[in-house]
Parts: sequence; structure tokens; C-alpha cells
Amino acid sequence: MSLVPLCGSWENSNYFFAFSKLFSSMKVANTDWNQVWADRVRANRAVPGFRTGKDLWEEKKVAAEYRVPTDRVAATLARLPLMPRLSVLDIGAGPGTLALPLAREVQSVTAVEPAAGMMSVLEEKARVRDCRNIRAVQKRWEAVDPACDLEGPYDLVVASFSLAMENLAASLEKMDAVASGSIHLFWFADLPGWERHYLEIWPPLHGAPYSPVPKADVVFNLLWQMEYHPNLVQMPLIQEEYFRDLEEAVAHYAPKFGVAGAGEEEVVREALGRWLVREGDGLVLRERSRAAHIWWEKEGD
Repeated sequence: MSLVPLCGSWENSNYFFAFSKLFSSMKVANTDWNQVWADRVRANRAVPGFRTGKDLWEEKKVAAEYRVPTDRVAATLARLPLMPRLSVLDIGAGPGTLALPLAREVQSVTAVEPAAGMMSVLEEKARVRDCRNIRAVQKRWEAVDPACDLEGPYDLVVASFSLAMENLAASLEKMDAVASGSIHLFWFADLPGWERHYLEIWPPLHGAPYSPVPKADVVFNLLWQMEYHPNLVQMPLIQEEYFRDLEEAVAHYAPKFGVAGAGEEEVVREALGRWLVREGDGLVLRERSRAAHIWWEKEGD
């Protein structure tokens, strides 16, 4: 799967909602946004047959297939105020998508990643590239003890598409506590293409609806409620996946869709037949969605 920013850049557009109007509403202001987030995360995790996060990326073979296009990586790095002397904390580092290029730009990177497969790929790539300024911490962010596991404070704290923590408020507080400069979050602003597909295929595949992850509006509202005064810009994204033929696409999607037998595989094959478009000698699955960059500066005590 690849998520590509349109025109190769982040879009400095208006906020996707008017927060001044949002917070004039007592209903919105009195909403427990951390509870809203937690309820939606729990509902997502309870979806039958659904695998994500650590459960999906434990195996190195699966983790090695994870790809993010260079355009998206470059666009993400361009949103960060990078300087050679900085220390960076990368939360949910995956296979080093940001940690590896960051290591070339800053003094040090601490990469927190819970999945063994992802961590193995990250460490292997770091050795090959001789990146000696990356420190790896294989833990869930919720389980990290800053006093024992980290070497903060950090000039930059980054969490890129890695916010699936049930108690988001506690996780955000910890991020702020270990930061000395700014905290940067990247998250979905609307339904990404893969979630739209899950919504369509889950009932016939597993006999139950798919429940989407909470989106950036909840993150933003929660941060305001916590008085962190965040900034937000959004970007358009294109999801693109290329396959030689339908059978390759089925083999790719079967594990992600929790396929357990021939009958379920046929459901996936039929759905992919509708979604895939012929392009050249192969097939492509392309969807448009949006993501948000949310950030705030650490305020003095």
C-alpha cells in the first residue's frame, strides 16, 4: 500500500472544520473526547477477523512488505523543523520509514516500535546504512517508562499514523512531557481507501460490520480540551497498489482481510474484481482520502 500526496506536497489549506464555531457549542465543549476516542478504538479492535498494529506486523516477512512512497516521506519530513543538532523521538517507527531518513538530518533518533517484525526490519536497515545514531525501544508507547526507556527530553516528538492507543489523553500527555520543542502528529482526516473497502467487504466476509478508527477531528478536539492549543493542516492522499494480476492481489489482501478458507477467499476475489482497474500490463487499486498534520509547541512550566 502507498499513500501519495497530490502534487507531491502537503497542502497548507484551511482547517477542515472551524474550531472557533466548534468550541462555541456547549455540547462539543462538554464532550469527553478521550472517551469518544477510546470507545471507537475499542470498537475497531473488536471487529471480527480484523488485525492491525502489533498483531499484524509481528512477522518479519510481513513487516518487510510494508512500503511508504518516497514522496510521502519527503513531504512529511518537510513539515518538520529539522536541524542537525536536534534529538527526535519517533513513536510507532515501523520499519524505519521516518527514523532512517531522520537519522541523516539530526543528531539522534529514538525509535519506539512494539512489533518484533517491524523492529527487526528497522534494525537491519540501520546496520546496512550504518546509522549509528538510532536508538531502538521495542515497546508499546503506553508501556514506555520515560525514566527507564528514554533519553529525553527531545527537541521533536513525532507520531506518524501511530495513534491507535486506547487512552489517547495519557499518551499525548506523555509525549508532551518528554518534549522540549514541538510535538507532531499525522493521522487520518477522513476514511482512507482501505477503510472504505473494509466497510464494504466485512459484512459478507465475516458476517459483521467494520468499525472505523477515530479520525483527526477527535484528536484535535481532545488537544484543545487538554489546553495544548494545536495547529492543523490537511493533505490530500492517494492510495495506490499495483498487481500483476488478480491472483496476486488476492494473495496480498487475504491476510489483511482475515481470510480463513476458500469461501472467504472467493468473497475477496469478487470484491477485488470490482475495485481493481486495468492499467498497462497490470491492475491498480487507487483511492483518494485526506490526512492531517497536527502539532503544538511545548509550553514552559
